[in-house]
Amino acid sequence: MHFIEKERRFMDMMNQTSEEIRNPRLIEAMRAMLRHDNAKTRGHMAEELMASRLLAPVQRQTILTEREGPSTRVRFEDIQNSEGDKYYLAFTDIEEYNKWNEDGTHDQALIMTMEDFGNILIRNINDLKGFVINPFGENISISKSLLLSLLKQKEAREHASLEN
Repeated sequence: MHFIEKERRFMDMMNQTSEEIRNPRLIEAMRAMLRHDNAKTRGHMAEELMASRLLAPVQRQTILTEREGPSTRVRFEDIQNSEGDKYYLAFTDIEEYNKWNEDGTHDQALIMTMEDFGNILIRNINDLKGFVINPFGENISISKSLLLSLLKQKEAREHASLEN
């Protein structure tokens, strides 16, 4: 059974389900950057990335604690490249997710913004280098430092627009 059939109830705060997540503008921007890697295509891809919402596969575990009772722990799935570097997984849509989840054993994902990815990359003490978008498609790696830079730029633009 595929992800869509098993996990329709996984929603984010805007009540979107995983099968509603589509990022055609981001996909086109990534493909344009892969065809012609230059400042303009990288900038356009970064802009689309910051506006996107991606699927991030997770494993949930229920942990029993004496004081507080059951608690749920979420662990984000990762992938390792040929150099041994690990990255969180991110997918533009359910079709790309299913390329990774070919055997159908991964049935849970969160719908994430770039701010969400920034938070988990900052807070989790581990050796992950960032996240990779569509590893079996466009295969674009976003480093932790690049994401933090993009988030700072976005915050600066928002702050400047509030002052005007």
